[in-house]
Amino acid sequence: MKKLTKVIMSGAAVAAIGASMAFGFTACGGGDGLKGTITIEGSTSVQPLMQKLADAYMAEHDGVTISVGGGGSGVGVSKAKDGTVDLGMASKKIEGDDATGITAIQIATDGIALIASKNCTVTNVTKSEVYELYVNHTAIQGIITDAISRDGTSGTREAFQDIMDIETLYENQPELQSQDTVIQEVGNKTNVIGYCSLEALAVNDTIKGLNFEGVAPTAENVSSGAYTLSRPFNIMYNTEKGMNELTADFVDFIFSSAAAAIIEANGQVVVARK
Repeated sequence: MKKLTKVIMSGAAVAAIGASMAFGFTACGGGDGLKGTITIEGSTSVQPLMQKLADAYMAEHDGVTISVGGGGSGVGVSKAKDGTVDLGMASKKIEGDDATGITAIQIATDGIALIASKNCTVTNVTKSEVYELYVNHTAIQGIITDAISRDGTSGTREAFQDIMDIETLYENQPELQSQDTVIQEVGNKTNVIGYCSLEALAVNDTIKGLNFEGVAPTAENVSSGAYTLSRPFNIMYNTEKGMNELTADFVDFIFSSAAAAIIEANGQVVVARK
């Protein structure tokens, strides 16, 4: 669902300004004179982080509105290609046909958490167990009997299946359109496994992250390489069209030390700009 945010005197705005000050920002009113609107759409996994970055930027630039919407990584890639958004978002590698006509910038590394209900007794799964469930519908430890996946536009799904060497899911496996719906469905059942962005674990009390091959899904383990279920968070823009001055300034902000604090607090791993 597309979300539009503006810095106005509302409870949401006050919260955003307070959060920005906590990360070392001052809502100075945009003394640099930058004004305008930035439109961003794509991955629902990248969306929560992007919204926080946008809120912090807008708190310093009262002449700027940043609209952050979802739709999936496929939407982010396609809209970046045709130039109908200033920035697309994708939670996967940008390669092959996807890379044609766009410039991708990695802004963070994120872990993919395998999730189950808080009430599920399974705590650790292996790659083989997950593969057999998603491909052959073979129960994990006799307890987890069903799996949920994302729909075909999801970058999380593409990254997950690539890491797990999965080509085809078992017949009639549920495929949901957003990670919020995956979390809701998994949280309501004790015999189901799913996957979502690592940051979602901290804000959802109905699910838990499962250890993968004995390693806990944490940002520290993603950063060290010990937790191997991870993927890039990318933004993209139309190469021929380029970025306007406002969008370029926002992208510069994403690689600032202040933004790095937001990225780390959201559960992702900071990366250097390439």
